[in-house]
Amino acid sequence: MVWQGYPVLAVETTDLNKAFHPFGLAMCSNKKTSDFQFIFNSIQSGMRKIGNDLLKQVALVADVAGSIKNGFSKVFDYEYDQIMCWSHMKRKDDNRVSQLDNKAAAQEMENKKQTEKLIDNRFLDLF
Repeated sequence: MVWQGYPVLAVETTDLNKAFHPFGLAMCSNKKTSDFQFIFNSIQSGMRKIGNDLLKQVALVADVAGSIKNGFSKVFDYEYDQIMCWSHMKRKDDNRVSQLDNKAAAQEMENKKQTEKLIDNRFLDLF
């Protein structure tokens, strides 16, 4: 599907031990707010059908795409934390560093990323 230009989206949750638990897969023709709204509505609909309580998510971990956040907000209409996915941020930063001509600036940026990772890991260990 991905090779044909259709994004395949994994829907997962995380437990207190930071383990991922996938529970859905979605394919869309574009990544617009309505696509993500449909995915999140489908999750809630599934919860109703099996007789479980609706999900009340406390956080959204995703890349910075506004369409994900907007789709999530339309379904989960309450306050939540938005957290940027570490791997998305790392790939973006790695790409930016690889494009720098100035090696000293590239090294400084790499050092900053390593410091941020240490801080982030300490923060995540609190949970």
